[in-house]
Amino acid sequence: MENMAKAFDPNAVSSDLTADIQFHVSGEEPGNYFFHIENGKCTFHEGVAESPKITIKTPSEVWTAVLQGEMSPQHAFFWRKFTVEGDLMLMLSLASMFKPRIEKETNSTAP
Repeated sequence: MENMAKAFDPNAVSSDLTADIQFHVSGEEPGNYFFHIENGKCTFHEGVAESPKITIKTPSEVWTAVLQGEMSPQHAFFWRKFTVEGDLMLMLSLASMFKPRIEKETNSTAP
């Protein structure tokens, strides 16, 4: 989860956006985490935000797949792999705000 803040794209959000995005993670790697977005920056925090704009409840396996680009947050939500409370429009913008952390490898061989 902490690496997700490094994948934040400040160009994908309005410069005046201030929001806390709360995660309640279950499964193999449980925990409570939140991301604070303000002035085009994103910071990671452990614990529970005072008043998050959205709260995502997800198994760690599902969110790992989202972070690795194996599943979009929109598709995972549609298939009820996780639940969201709060600003659904903000949830829909997560894919553009946080790019997958695993980049596709390219194979290049010299003749």
